[in-house]
Amino acid sequence: MATEFEELSTPEHLIALAKNKGLETNPVNVSELARYLGIAVRYEPMQDEESGSLKKEKKTGNWIMTVNSLHHPHRQRFTIAHEIAHRIRHAANSDSFEDTTFFRNGDSNWMEAEANNFAASLLMPREAFEAFIENVSSKVEDVAMHFQVSSNAVRIRAKVLGYDGHNL
Repeated sequence: MATEFEELSTPEHLIALAKNKGLETNPVNVSELARYLGIAVRYEPMQDEESGSLKKEKKTGNWIMTVNSLHHPHRQRFTIAHEIAHRIRHAANSDSFEDTTFFRNGDSNWMEAEANNFAASLLMPREAFEAFIENVSSKVEDVAMHFQVSSNAVRIRAKVLGYDGHNL
């Protein structure tokens, strides 16, 4: 199924685009990346279990991302990356995404699971993740601080990449 972002179908493609456009990539500046992709990013207080949403305006066709302003900035970064994934990978399927506590529970459909994996790969690219662990620190907290994500996100990403144990 073709979309306008077909050439940007992977996190690696988005990171290359960000580098090409002079955006920060270590760690990735997902707010700027979203804006470059034509997504307006808004921060608003939401219910605690609501992380964010992505909606296509019917009149203008513009995409609006809303991020829970009450959440920790690291969680907000994951939310932004997650919503970018919906825009890139799932906009052909839907024009509205409501995301609630998407990385804490196992109740998830395939789009949510794919968006989580995409977001983790965008925020913590394999090469950068492995290089940080090898050359700087293997402590979960240090990795989380560097990539500006939660410790839980680091643990999940580490598991996906084949690491085990508390320290990587």
